[in-house]
Amino acid sequence: MIQFYQAGGAGDFTILQDGLSHDKCRVLFENAARLLTARLQARAAEILRSVPFRVVEATNHFNDEFSMLHAVVPLDEYEHLRHSYDTEDGPAYGQIADVLSELGTYIRFIAVELALERPVHPAVQRGLGLKQSEISKLVYKYIGVSGGYLGDFSYRSHQEFYVEIDLDIDPYTYDGTTRERFIKILSESAPHVQARIIEGILARFPVGSSKIRTQERAAEIHNWIMRLRSGPHVEQPTLRITSEVVERALLDAQELLRATGATSGVDRLHTALHGYLREVCGGAGLKTMEDASLTDLFKQVRERHPAFRNLGPRSDDILRVLKALATILDSLNPLRNKASVAHPNLTLLPEPEAMLVINAARSILHYVDEKVHRHATGGG
Repeated sequence: MIQFYQAGGAGDFTILQDGLSHDKCRVLFENAARLLTARLQARAAEILRSVPFRVVEATNHFNDEFSMLHAVVPLDEYEHLRHSYDTEDGPAYGQIADVLSELGTYIRFIAVELALERPVHPAVQRGLGLKQSEISKLVYKYIGVSGGYLGDFSYRSHQEFYVEIDLDIDPYTYDGTTRERFIKILSESAPHVQARIIEGILARFPVGSSKIRTQERAAEIHNWIMRLRSGPHVEQPTLRITSEVVERALLDAQELLRATGATSGVDRLHTALHGYLREVCGGAGLKTMEDASLTDLFKQVRERHPAFRNLGPRSDDILRVLKALATILDSLNPLRNKASVAHPNLTLLPEPEAMLVINAARSILHYVDEKVHRHATGGG
């Protein structure tokens, strides 16, 4: 908390409760701002109008009772106010206090507090959880919002909902309406917790219980659950050697993975890996057949690319790993052709196996790109 003004006396305070209602504060502040402007104290007027101050009752260790101005603001605004107070705005807070006191509300302190944000799960920060657009679809296009209410949730039934699905979440520790609390909880939760919450939502609000709760929307939500439950995955690489085709395929794979699950992304990641290995071969001057397969291209890279001449102190063991990777690549072709959405196949890879394929392809991309980059920059 930053203290911008003190009228005198003891320097400590403890906030007790709101002193003036929102409407009374609004009227008081606007008239005070008009008076400050008339007295050419424009910066003080601007601060009073822009910072979400409220008049609160406070006390100190002497049990004195007094009013103060208090605001809770986000980080950017907090730092801006701190810097401007130190450089030029210090006198403005005294001017605000003087005018408010002149209008009948004696202000002993002016202070601003940082709005503390709840930590977001690291997996959500890395983009592995629900997208905000998906949360909005769930809230507005499946559960439904009417008059500010989320479905048929009351404050109490919203709390009981988490108990019923065995989650230790207390919505009363969040501010706002049930809709706002639900969105905040869902946004901050780990992917596996998000999956549990939306499974509970599907059970509480089954298909057909409202005209917006369609089978098509429920199927889309089930895809989100499968994706969220597929577990952590190898991160999408940022390639140093690439092409427009490779980049487009990687972006498509990432979006499909998020939107409809790993099964949909297998084909595009296969294309990205195939195109990438072709670019690596071309960059090293390795001649390849126009229709060279994924396996053929990887063999060319492994056996003829100068970056792979030195495999480190355990080269024999690493060579066995590379040969095992070649076997994996050889298996990707039929998996892509016979069990992905590349063709109208009757059977598709289940989500965990599709995620295994994607993780394997991404691991190879990471390794080959790092190896080639280190060779090109003299890093070994």
